[in-house]
Amino acid sequence: MAGSYSLYGFMLLMLAMGTINMVMLKFQHMQQAPMSPGGEPEHFNHPWLQAGLMMVGEFLCLIVYFCTRSEEDAKVFSLTPKWIFLVPCCCDLVATALLCMGLGFIAVSVAQMCRGTVIVFVCAMSYIFLRRRQKPHQVAGVAFVVVGVVLVSIAAMQQEAGKTGSVFAASRDLIAGIFFCVFAQVFQGSMFVYEEKIMSQHTVAPLQVVGMEGFFGIFISAAILACLQPFGYANTPGAWHQIKSSPVLMASIIGSMLAVALFNFAGATVTQKSSAVARTTIKISSTITIWMVELAMGWNTFSLIQLAGFVFVAMGTLVYNGIIELPLLEPASKKFLEEEVAP
Repeated sequence: MAGSYSLYGFMLLMLAMGTINMVMLKFQHMQQAPMSPGGEPEHFNHPWLQAGLMMVGEFLCLIVYFCTRSEEDAKVFSLTPKWIFLVPCCCDLVATALLCMGLGFIAVSVAQMCRGTVIVFVCAMSYIFLRRRQKPHQVAGVAFVVVGVVLVSIAAMQQEAGKTGSVFAASRDLIAGIFFCVFAQVFQGSMFVYEEKIMSQHTVAPLQVVGMEGFFGIFISAAILACLQPFGYANTPGAWHQIKSSPVLMASIIGSMLAVALFNFAGATVTQKSSAVARTTIKISSTITIWMVELAMGWNTFSLIQLAGFVFVAMGTLVYNGIIELPLLEPASKKFLEEEVAP
């Protein structure tokens, strides 16, 4: 019984931290602070720096891994080639930066629902790179998600047109935001597929994978920021001045980093104690909690079309992962077994 309560606690922690992280990222975009002494306040719009700070949060998982691993884990870690974490690290970094870019244009709930399209790309890349045939219920799940995202996009366009009074301006910003968030899932899906491949070839713990990605991500993001600075695509000194000038902004960034660390720690524990299916269900639940927080804070208005879109996205994810079974789409092998067992 105590073990069950412990598992439920980690599930609740994962749900809370996933919600807090996304809300904090959007909150950071909404803050205004000067980028230089005596300068005019500007919105905090530094996606690559935000992505780098998320890598710091993931790196904290490596510290937890070192503190909790056994002697056998330490031996396995020493034998594992470290370069295998570079590819998922780069994918994670780019995906996070693109997501942060998208959050500058669209509501956080819309961005979260767009993240559901990751199963579309995971499905395609699993077929291409892992030679894994997708079952009918997985294809149906992808279709549900696509319909859901279309409905969410329509609802968001109506809301933005009502605010700006211009359908063109609303469409332009909405398309840009959704493009960044959906394109981010191409890299997120690549990370998932690659992680599945390296986990099948090497013995690695989930916290080790996240922590090593964070470790490499800190250096890679620093290099990217240094390269973008001379061309005017990044202003890291200005960003740090904004953070120092705004205690609220600084608190949100620290909170976001801690949320990422706790989210991944709780997620790894849930996967270990329960299953990846439970982790997927919690991730879907965070979509509705993010929307509820957004509505409570007045950042968005209620829309039946957006609610319908959420239902489709959630339904698609649950069907894809086999949590909900559709009678007409049961695997042929399962139907055959039922016929064999039936009297």
